[in-house]
Amino acid sequence: MGLVNYAFTKIEPSALKPDSWAAMAFEAAERGEITLQQARGLILDYVGPSLDTTIFAISSAIWLFALHPKQWTLLCENPASIPGAINEVLRIESPIQTFSRYVTRDTEVDGVALPQGSRALVMYGSANRDERKWQEPKPFDIQRKAAEQLAFGHGEHLCVGLPLPRLEIRALLAALARRVKRFEILELNRGINNTLRGLETLKMAVR
Repeated sequence: MGLVNYAFTKIEPSALKPDSWAAMAFEAAERGEITLQQARGLILDYVGPSLDTTIFAISSAIWLFALHPKQWTLLCENPASIPGAINEVLRIESPIQTFSRYVTRDTEVDGVALPQGSRALVMYGSANRDERKWQEPKPFDIQRKAAEQLAFGHGEHLCVGLPLPRLEIRALLAALARRVKRFEILELNRGINNTLRGLETLKMAVR
């Protein structure tokens, strides 16, 4: 609630970086293209979803490398593989498992009729493990060409904030690769959520 209150009562155009995405939202409101309430809502939607998804992606990465120490060794020996490793983490442990969309016109997908106005559930987690796309999808393999994973959407629906978590995860893995030989899991509890996939608790030892 604190974040919601901040977004709708505290954020002002004068406090934003010029030409930033948030500043442009307020500029659109000034032009009458959207309301001021919608501009603030867009900023909230940008900030809010980035929290849990980024936390889950980072913790899932560390967990996967603890389970697969040989993959961690590969990353440490070749830090240039980090971007590909991030794609593989996102593929196999997609932080957002599903997302709903309204159907804008009558259409058909794989023989299933989707009438206009209905809602379709896009299952990112399923798509990222689909045997028709990924050869042997279950193993965690940082050498896999996984750039086409759909964890953050696709095309015009690609998450606008995606570069930030990529930067954060890359910086963290690069720092750990210089200092850590292996991870050991001490405690783990998976979070229960209808949409998000991640770990509620992850306590590790590092060597």
